[in-house]
Amino acid sequence: MLNKFLLTGIYAIIGGFTLTGCSKLLEIGPPINSITTEEIFENNKQAEWAIAAIYSKMINGVNTGMNTPQAITESVFSSGLSTILGGLSADELTAPTNLQNTDLHASNNKLTVVNSAKTAMIWESAYRTIFDCNAALEGIRSSTSTLLTDSVRNELTGEALALRAFSYFYLVNFYGDVPLVLTADFKSSQSLPRAPVAKVYEQIKTDLLTAKSLLADDYSVGRNERVRINRWFAEAMLARVYLYTGEYQPAINSATSVIGNTALFSVEQNLNNTFLPNNRETILQLKPASDNSWVQNGTPEGYILFNTPFPGGSYYRSYEISNELIAAFEANDQRKVLWTTTVGPVFLSAKYTKAEKMQYYNVIRLSELHLIRAEAIMRFMPADKSNAIEDLNILRRRAGLDELDDQLTDEQVIDAIAQERRVELFLEWGHRWFDLKRTGKAGGVLSTIPYKQPWWGDYQLLYPIPASEINENSHLIQNPEYNVR
Repeated sequence: MLNKFLLTGIYAIIGGFTLTGCSKLLEIGPPINSITTEEIFENNKQAEWAIAAIYSKMINGVNTGMNTPQAITESVFSSGLSTILGGLSADELTAPTNLQNTDLHASNNKLTVVNSAKTAMIWESAYRTIFDCNAALEGIRSSTSTLLTDSVRNELTGEALALRAFSYFYLVNFYGDVPLVLTADFKSSQSLPRAPVAKVYEQIKTDLLTAKSLLADDYSVGRNERVRINRWFAEAMLARVYLYTGEYQPAINSATSVIGNTALFSVEQNLNNTFLPNNRETILQLKPASDNSWVQNGTPEGYILFNTPFPGGSYYRSYEISNELIAAFEANDQRKVLWTTTVGPVFLSAKYTKAEKMQYYNVIRLSELHLIRAEAIMRFMPADKSNAIEDLNILRRRAGLDELDDQLTDEQVIDAIAQERRVELFLEWGHRWFDLKRTGKAGGVLSTIPYKQPWWGDYQLLYPIPASEINENSHLIQNPEYNVR
């Protein structure tokens, strides 16, 4: 829906001055009960609200009056949809037959343009975030008000750039080439063609490097909660992006920079603390709205994947951890013990649960940086293998597993890294799906799974471009083979 995201600004409703941060899909001037972009960025407080609204939409969705956990996770890439679809498309989740077609076809790797309504929401919600970020960037840049101070301008610009980069990372990994929209101007973006993945990654790196130079190096902006982007999020995302683009020395440097900041970060030794609000392993979390009567103290993703009982005690048969993932855990791995649960014979994710205290949604955490550094070392300087093994052992010791031996071959260490990524980052933001694809193993691994037979082809490793987008923009080309099914 690129040509529907015409932003005339990020709005605040005058009644109570509650900022929505939503894209107004209008082709006329702003309604009389709203405040225009220029006015929003008139002072520090209003500008802060504009950016806070983007974060809110990323975890709470757009308020439609039906913000159930299902509605949120099925419509927003950043509140559970990336985890669920990535888990289904890989080998982490299976979908029972009572769920809608998109879930089943993603699980079976038999998506078509017709049955891909839910995968299309990755596209729509990510671009909604991008347009909001672009509107904020333009609003900050055009504001001449002296009440919007330079320090706040820099901070909010950095946050918007980092959020835009983050959104593009998920678009290129789900769809491949995508339009590179860098403005909120409708006329400039309505007919953009798909930009090559390499070009999108270059923009991601540019945004993150600029953000890194502008952002605070602590969590003071979020009032010491880890719910606002700072310099270390930009650095952590750079480490991830450098790994994905094969720039291994920069990946090592960025990962080491974050890991070395022991004043802020350390791997939580108690696995039960890893997903608690503001724990030391967290680099960024999203904070759900506490007034959502469905989600309550949990996260939208947790409500869906943990299988919370409905009133009366019955369970909604939802997404189940696959046999393949359960079999991947070594004996006595405490991550399986503490991060999964069972309902009868079914394993479910327990990384997030319905809890008495508020839960926040992890976006990126320090464990991933150890895994990034280990892999980058082995692909760039395997003579430093002992350091890569120690990065893995930090996570293995915490999980109650034996340490790996320094005498492992290079290939064995590479395999061990893939294994640790699988069991450490399972059901987090599609990591397994992306790892299989970027390492060239997806087709070979997935095509042998019984419920994915017959394997339609490796073209299923990219999602189809939503048909509505192609209908509205003749410059968009569908991903290969989807037009023939």
